[in-house]
Amino acid sequence: MSESSCDSISNSMIMTCFCGELTCCFTSKTPLNPGRRFYRCSKPKSKLKVATLKIENLRESLNAVKIERDNLKKKLENLESLNYFEVNKSRNLEAKVLKLKMLCILSFTVFVVFVVAIFK
Repeated sequence: MSESSCDSISNSMIMTCFCGELTCCFTSKTPLNPGRRFYRCSKPKSKLKVATLKIENLRESLNAVKIERDNLKKKLENLESLNYFEVNKSRNLEAKVLKLKMLCILSFTVFVVFVVAIFK
């Protein structure tokens, strides 16, 4: 795409690039887009490439963090289900212990009644 040099900003809208720099307005001279106006950052392309690489690296880091977050969510779900299972298991054991205590108290009561009946 061939382009003219930076057009005057006085008649056009002032735009800023995502990097914060002012953009230049260009007019296309290609056969496919003759006369089409477009904006481009005034920074040299090498700085844009560095910025683009940084953005890509940040995107990759974000994706890695999202994957780690999803894995941690799965681990949390597994731990919560394990905790639920253990709580139910504990409740069942407590119920069994209570039944055994009742049985022991009943057995002791029967034994005491039996001993008192024998020695009377």
